[in-house]
Amino acid sequence: MKITKVASKCAAVLCAMTVMLPAAAVAVPANTAFSSNAIVASAAENDYASLTGDQYVAIGGQIKFEVNLGAYYRGNYSNSDFKYQWYYSDTQSGNLQWNKISGATGTVFTDTMTAAKNMRHYKVEITNTKTNEVHDTDWFSMRTVNCNAVTAKFGTASVQSNGYVKVPVSLSGLYNNLLSGASFELNYDSNVFEAVKFYSNTNLSVLDNNVSAGVYRVSAASVSPVTVSGGDLGYFMLKPKSGKSANGSKLTLTDLDLMASGGNLTGVVQYGTTNSSTTISTGSSTTSLYPVVQTQVKDRKIGFKWNAVPGAEKYGVGIYQANKWVVKKQVDGSVHTWTSPQVGTGTYRLVVLAKVNGSWVKADVFKHAFYVTVK
Repeated sequence: MKITKVASKCAAVLCAMTVMLPAAAVAVPANTAFSSNAIVASAAENDYASLTGDQYVAIGGQIKFEVNLGAYYRGNYSNSDFKYQWYYSDTQSGNLQWNKISGATGTVFTDTMTAAKNMRHYKVEITNTKTNEVHDTDWFSMRTVNCNAVTAKFGTASVQSNGYVKVPVSLSGLYNNLLSGASFELNYDSNVFEAVKFYSNTNLSVLDNNVSAGVYRVSAASVSPVTVSGGDLGYFMLKPKSGKSANGSKLTLTDLDLMASGGNLTGVVQYGTTNSSTTISTGSSTTSLYPVVQTQVKDRKIGFKWNAVPGAEKYGVGIYQANKWVVKKQVDGSVHTWTSPQVGTGTYRLVVLAKVNGSWVKADVFKHAFYVTVK
């Protein structure tokens, strides 16, 4: 028999990585697409069969499953030749113990979600009344419902020594802190940032790509569910454009699709999610990486004196020319003064940079630049 369903984003990622989701049913054909929440809609697919997928339902919300037997399944029989019986199980390990649901004998089953039904499994038994042939999970995998609403939260942004802005992301509300598939988009201001990269703090394998300017998609998956320790999912590294400040820029996580399946986990957990936003505020984290500079002009020479920056390996005196910053002079981290050779008259835009961990600190460079006039 064939089962065809529309794949969710997480399931599609898992399939792309040759990950097979666990199921209580027998093996399905190679052209089967796994889904957690879709019903077959196209005319061609209606020749086959569908059963509403695993789903998140908030407490007080409606659980709803619908089974559809297409022409391929019915064969020479009509819909009226089949009867249905729904079952549930709260077993979370070993052999599942199934309980018949009284009165649940239609193609549609509905119920109200409660805390006691979190992680409850459902199956439908289908009987051909003409032949007494009975099918359940050999036709349709069991389905699992849950009320685990997951909240994604941005952590405090910080400017790194290379000028990139690091923004952590955490998750709360995961079932036993388990996650095996994740898909989401980061919406950012492409006028401020020129590059984005996500780094996972879990054992999920990450696929990422820029969907378009200002949109960065992340997909991650694992064969077995991983434990997201302390909810620490990972972090974004964003590279500001030259002359741009990250402060005040807005980030938004959208289109979240999170799930857990495989390993010793019984059923598929399709988490409930909402969008999350933050406004970047790096405070004075960059300021502390810039020396405080004093200057003096004498005989058309510019004298510089600055304070020490913790961890500075070198210092560089930079000048803004031809629409870019150029480091004209480098000195060791133990040196805090320098006098330029004679320069022409005019006004110069200057800055003193520190090299920390092998990279020049350049974030917010325009905020720390200053002008010197030579007469």
